Amino acid sequence: MQQTTSISKRIATLFHNIKGIYKKDSSAIQVEGQKEFQEYVDYLLERGMRINNLRMAQFKTRNNLPYLGLQTIEKIESDSILVSVPRELMLTTKIAYFSEIQEIFDAYPQFFCQHCAGGWQDRILLTYILYQSQLGKQSQWYHLISNLPRDIDYLIFWSDEELKLLNDEKLVLKAKKELQDFLLIQKTLTHILDQFPQHFKKETYSYENIKWIFIHLVSRCFGSTLEQVAFVPFCEMFNHENTDVRYKGLYLENNINKPKDDKESDTNESDESDGDSDSYEQEDYQYPIEIQEQIKNYKQKTPTYKLIEQELNLYQNQVDFQDPEAIQKLRVYQEKCNNRIDLQIQYLKNKRWFQENLNLRDNFTIIFVSKTLEYIQKQIKLYENDTLSYDQVSEIIQNVTQNSELYLENVKQYALQKLKVKNYQLKQFEIPEQSQAIETVEEMLEVNIPENVKPFEAKADWKEDQFDNFVIKCSNKDEFEKGAQAYFSYGTISNRSLLLRYGFTLEYNIYDYVEVKSQYIYHIPFASDIAEYFQLSKYMKFKIRYTRINDDLLMYFKMLNWQYDQGILYLFDDIYDSVIIDQAYNLIKTYHSEHFKETLKNQTEKLTDPNINYHDYFALIYQIEKQRIIEAQLEALQMLKCKIEKKEYGDQQFEWSSYLVERFKN
Repeated sequence: MQQTTSISKRIATLFHNIKGIYKKDSSAIQVEGQKEFQEYVDYLLERGMRINNLRMAQFKTRNNLPYLGLQTIEKIESDSILVSVPRELMLTTKIAYFSEIQEIFDAYPQFFCQHCAGGWQDRILLTYILYQSQLGKQSQWYHLISNLPRDIDYLIFWSDEELKLLNDEKLVLKAKKELQDFLLIQKTLTHILDQFPQHFKKETYSYENIKWIFIHLVSRCFGSTLEQVAFVPFCEMFNHENTDVRYKGLYLENNINKPKDDKESDTNESDESDGDSDSYEQEDYQYPIEIQEQIKNYKQKTPTYKLIEQELNLYQNQVDFQDPEAIQKLRVYQEKCNNRIDLQIQYLKNKRWFQENLNLRDNFTIIFVSKTLEYIQKQIKLYENDTLSYDQVSEIIQNVTQNSELYLENVKQYALQKLKVKNYQLKQFEIPEQSQAIETVEEMLEVNIPENVKPFEAKADWKEDQFDNFVIKCSNKDEFEKGAQAYFSYGTISNRSLLLRYGFTLEYNIYDYVEVKSQYIYHIPFASDIAEYFQLSKYMKFKIRYTRINDDLLMYFKMLNWQYDQGILYLFDDIYDSVIIDQAYNLIKTYHSEHFKETLKNQTEKLTDPNINYHDYFALIYQIEKQRIIEAQLEALQMLKCKIEKKEYGDQQFEWSSYLVERFKN
């Protein structure tokens, strides 16, 4: 199937034009009278920060809800640095740890130690910023802290009624789980700080203050590709869009650590996984009752070759050895049984080969295995009813082994080309494990410290970034008009992850997707025991995106329709007939019918309603984007079918490289 790079760029450009990215925003209002903010900026400029033609401004959503951002004062050329911040002005975990409250961190390594606590850097920074906040103007971070807005939140703090608007149970459950994680952190930190009245006033670490700083740590810190998590002054003012504006480390000429290729280090994070983990989900492994019965029967079933041996023994016990004709019949029967046993053993050898060489945690492969095992058993039946000879069936099974090796070669290439997986590895022994949940403060503080492990290294041993300035820089694709909002890309992030991390969503988000799934477990009767044994999900899941027809979706239905006699190469030839496309279309259409009760036009019109609040607005965008993606995929599948059948689609001949451009042109 054609590569999607070019169409992705075309769609990104189209979406930028629809939203007016890089263009002057005539509705923006310059923010006046922000004394504290101007003092903050002046403080930073005096210490070496550089700002390129940017100022604070108020912008509006489509329904006129106000929000703050940065506006260009003059045109910003491509390859320009928007902001440059000396590394010394960054607030890092190392600075927070080696401070006057270090004894707190050392006293509770279960909560702050890198070897025991996920998010340990955030916990150290949270504690340190709370401490600094009570110092007021005496704090060296006074300007940074005093300019952190109070009126922000993100998904975990939405009400139950607001969460229902998302119509996404999985996302709601994740948000509620993360809220419980926060509450445990808040309660544990409160307990710890109660022990240090010499450092903290009680009101400093109130629930609201902990929540306030926690939100900023989640949404405004940099860190995944820096040596340490860090607040970068002023840079937290940028809003996110899918531009190519990134952050980098800039080295001065006299920096002895400057890379030899004389290029700035690109430290911007890229989130190809959309922030969604492939974690164990219990419902994925709860097989339907009929499948559970099938698995139970497989486990209780005596191997076929054993049953044949029993048949032979029973027959022998009934033979009259005084009768020459009966003895001759016994010899024929013995030969037949021995051949049947041998063929069943060959069947089991193939099954063992699959277990040792193929990734049975891969849904495509388990379907292939099921159909192959079914094919072998059919050939054995043909021998048993005397349609084929033993030699013919034995040769067929030998060919199956060769075909399985051919499948392995091709599935490796498929994984590399389609899924961008460099190494096709056996994963069936990586049984999903659930980490033991920590639910109370007591449990949190009873986490065992690994033996012979120091909670922290010496100060000199902490790794630090070697660049001189943290810069936010345009690429050669970014050019902002005078009066435009200047955006910075947080990464290639779906709306789902934007809600979880930052509390907002984007219209026409090229990195958004819709997860559609099919309960394929019904289609693998000859591999159900393998699926259960290796904890294979009963679902096949597909991420449907704006930028392409999902290859895996078509491949899935091709696998389900595949007959073994069609050969292995047929599976990987990138040719799909109308039946396969219709099945893919019907799966997507069913999802559409179940999830969207209103037309896309009606939903979109609601975005201009001035009576809805921020949460309602972003939840609405979350639904609209899903509907846009699903409807675009449906239309693309119809177009593909017309191309295969050499028919015209409406007034327009199908053109692979522009179907989504045409879809959103009007």
